Amino acid sequence: MQTFRPAPQPPASRPLHRWPRTAVPIALSACFLAGGCSALSPDGGREAAERVAAALSAGSVEELSFGDVQGGSAQAQYERITAGLGEAVPAVEVTAVEDAGEEGRREATLSWSWDLPGAEQDWGYDSVLPLVRTGSDEWAPEWSPAVVRPGLEDGEALRARTVAADRGDVLGADGETLVTERPIRRVGIDRSQLDGADPGEAARRLAAAVDLDADAYAEAVEQAGPEAFVEALPLREEDFRELDAEQTAAVPGLRVVEDEMPLAPARGFAADLLGGVAEATAEDVADSGGELAPGATIGRGGVQERFDDRLRGTPGVVVEEIGEEATTAGEPLFEVPPQAGEPVALTLDRGLQSTTEELLDGIESPSAVVAVRPSTGELVVSANGPGSEGYSTALLGQYAPGSTFKVVTSLGMLRKGDTPGTVVPCPPSTTAAGVRIDNVESYPAEFTGSITLTEALAHSCNTSFVDQHDRISQAELAEAAAALGIGAGTDLGVPVFSGSVPEEEDPAQHALAMFGQGRTLVSPLSMANLTASVAAGQLVTPRLVSTEGVLEEDATAGPGPAEPLTDEEAEQLRTMMRAVVSSGHLGVLQELEPDTAIGKTGTAEFGDEEPPRTHSWVIAEHEDLAVAVFVEDGDLGSVTGGPIMRDFLAAAAASRAG
Repeated sequence: MQTFRPAPQPPASRPLHRWPRTAVPIALSACFLAGGCSALSPDGGREAAERVAAALSAGSVEELSFGDVQGGSAQAQYERITAGLGEAVPAVEVTAVEDAGEEGRREATLSWSWDLPGAEQDWGYDSVLPLVRTGSDEWAPEWSPAVVRPGLEDGEALRARTVAADRGDVLGADGETLVTERPIRRVGIDRSQLDGADPGEAARRLAAAVDLDADAYAEAVEQAGPEAFVEALPLREEDFRELDAEQTAAVPGLRVVEDEMPLAPARGFAADLLGGVAEATAEDVADSGGELAPGATIGRGGVQERFDDRLRGTPGVVVEEIGEEATTAGEPLFEVPPQAGEPVALTLDRGLQSTTEELLDGIESPSAVVAVRPSTGELVVSANGPGSEGYSTALLGQYAPGSTFKVVTSLGMLRKGDTPGTVVPCPPSTTAAGVRIDNVESYPAEFTGSITLTEALAHSCNTSFVDQHDRISQAELAEAAAALGIGAGTDLGVPVFSGSVPEEEDPAQHALAMFGQGRTLVSPLSMANLTASVAAGQLVTPRLVSTEGVLEEDATAGPGPAEPLTDEEAEQLRTMMRAVVSSGHLGVLQELEPDTAIGKTGTAEFGDEEPPRTHSWVIAEHEDLAVAVFVEDGDLGSVTGGPIMRDFLAAAAASRAG
């Protein structure tokens, strides 16, 4: 089979010389007689060099012949030399073909450019490909490791190491450090140190000591290589010290490696909000478009994931020449220094967050406390109790608000012309759209009959608000909720649920919505924001990230309510919510200094049990802190949430004083 080859073209920098027709035979004869011309290879070896360059770029030279070295052998050497470069891809070009100073030999200069994973800068250098003229007057390439990299000898190879960048810290209010590199202990089984012990049994003994899934870890250890260290888990220093020393010391092959890892100040501290850092999976690396190299760490969840590009920085790369055993390396052949990540600053108050998590520590049910500063919208605290089991009850919980929603219904009534002194009926029970609604059994009898709207809110008369269902439409109720931030779009930098109030409901559901039951749903965040809006006298948009430029400017800007909250409406709501503290269910907050707190309690029924189980709610504002306390399975708001609210606001006051 004949192969068509295009006629060689002269170099662009040199004009084409045309021989006179009569001179061609004479010139050829002279070359043959001299024995130094390459009459049958007018390209001077470039074509052969180009074939090698193309094969190297493709990573496959096995179809070529290199004199005494067959293509298969050259391919095996090439793969061994470059295996340590991972997924790096070279681009190889021929930049020159010149005489080697020896008859019948030439040298092609190969220009290499390696695209190294995780490195923004390519690694480039030149190598030499020897060419020798064969008996058939063609140019054949010669293979050696030096073709891949100058100076390489048999048994030597290349290796690229990723140099991790220092991850940016996550900061809190006043620049306090929330997440930074902190010491850890990596605990695992070193198979090279088992001394004949059964790998699976050793793994199970360690799993029992550190409370790990024994089956999964044993399988990982059994499948690992004979020299492998198989990490069980990283432990904080304090957690490592709590291990049973006698139990762990008896584990065959146990190895403990000291290291550092980006961590919050304590285990579980704002875990849902901050997220964590973990090693990138193979899928992460494949999906990164070259931004991640194997072994890279990335953010998982919360702030760490949302701002991973900023926090992660840019890893560095070191390429080095290694010996046959790959244990020693020479001077770096190429080096790109890592660029440290940049910090992200949040509005979270480290001390108050820790205190709040301690307040929730004994609650078995899902629970949360959220605090927003009305003057700025800053999210100061977002804490979940242990019963939430890692779920962000504070930011993502979706619950009926119960009687705390009567603040919204009160705003709807104010917009119908009522005032805090308007007299409203408060019968012991009422029927709306065929649904009977009662006041709670503990409701004070002296505040039934005809009472003021302020008294109805202070003592939480269900019937007073349900009886407004014919006067205030569902759409008007939804609009009043929107004026206080429920359902408003916001970008905190982490996922949130801002609440949902249907604009249309059937009569029965609408009646239930008047006192925070039915299909109305809120989160602790949305109720803290409602309270902040009342305190500020305008719609407050909560914010968590204080670093400028990391969120789009309009990320928190929504269309806004059709009928915004007015100063007069907010003042009237504050008057009524103050009565909840001064004469209603939140008298426990009178202990605060100064005695200026406003608030509202709430209890929302859920489930099919008799009597039904209840959500416990309290919202309050004191000294520029708007707070929502929530316990999923609690008693009356004043009973379960009231003491938590008091203790939280007292701690905040002590923090300010300190």
